[in-house]
Amino acid sequence: MKNKNRIWICFFVIMGVFLMLTNGCKKDDENTTNTISDEQFYLYIGYSLANCYVDMYNQNLAGHPTGAQNITANGPMGGTVIITGITSYSSNTGITTTDLLFSMTSINYTTSSNGYVTQITLTGATTYTGSFSSSYTSVNHQSDNLHIIGSVTYQGIVRNIDKSGKVNMNRTESSITATIFGNTVAW
Repeated sequence: MKNKNRIWICFFVIMGVFLMLTNGCKKDDENTTNTISDEQFYLYIGYSLANCYVDMYNQNLAGHPTGAQNITANGPMGGTVIITGITSYSSNTGITTTDLLFSMTSINYTTSSNGYVTQITLTGATTYTGSFSSSYTSVNHQSDNLHIIGSVTYQGIVRNIDKSGKVNMNRTESSITATIFGNTVAW
């Protein structure tokens, strides 16, 4: 009888070890490969760019007189931007129209969204053209040679960027499409 109990105990111990080995802890998360995909990487770079451009506009032009603009200002989190061009406002429609150029030198910007932290530094010129109101947005940003240095971090995984090239972004009230160095993302 003792041998029979030992056999059962050994069987359960061996089965327990087997189950532990074959059903180890698994992380239920999109980044189980310890990388940030191109899509996620450029999505969060684009998200930061869009927010940075809007913040630069709002901090330096919103509520100011329209017409010809030539402003040198600090970036939202450091750096310098020279904003030149024309803005107008229609009191009949409530629509603001812009035809601006942002010439940026070491503009720092950080965003955090969905667990992703994006830190970028921008140098180069980009347009801020289009129109918008409280319920309408149609704005385009284009740069032929924007230099972006920074990183996207997610759960301890870091992906760096240090690249220059073409960036094109179209913003509407409900969506943004960005092509950053040949990578197109939308949200």
